[in-house]
Amino acid sequence: MKHKIYCEVCRVSFVYKDEVELGKIVVCTVCGAELEINTLEPEVKASRFPQDPESEILKRADNYARLRGYTFNEDKDLVIEGLVEKNRLYGDFYCPCRFENIPEHVCPCDPTRMNEVRKYGHCY
Repeated sequence: MKHKIYCEVCRVSFVYKDEVELGKIVVCTVCGAELEINTLEPEVKASRFPQDPESEILKRADNYARLRGYTFNEDKDLVIEGLVEKNRLYGDFYCPCRFENIPEHVCPCDPTRMNEVRKYGHCY
């Protein structure tokens, strides 16, 4: 059975094809975030799965790369450090390469999700 689940991280709904149950951890197919199912009726709702910031962003980045078929360059550790530092300072994983800390720049940012990586061969 297919379920539509709203991801509070990337603010997009995605279709989840496996069975859902309360407390189950699912991965958003749009941004790679881990979400915990917390409501089944009248619709399936999930929230960000609580974990330490470094683990969360590392898993999200790895999930996103796996889902899109991307590979990281040698700067992966620096980017992860920048994302974790922005989380510490501003409360979310804003792109370390951009100055504006706005929802559209939460990693993976909207331009990345809209295929900039495919177009340019790298993210911002």
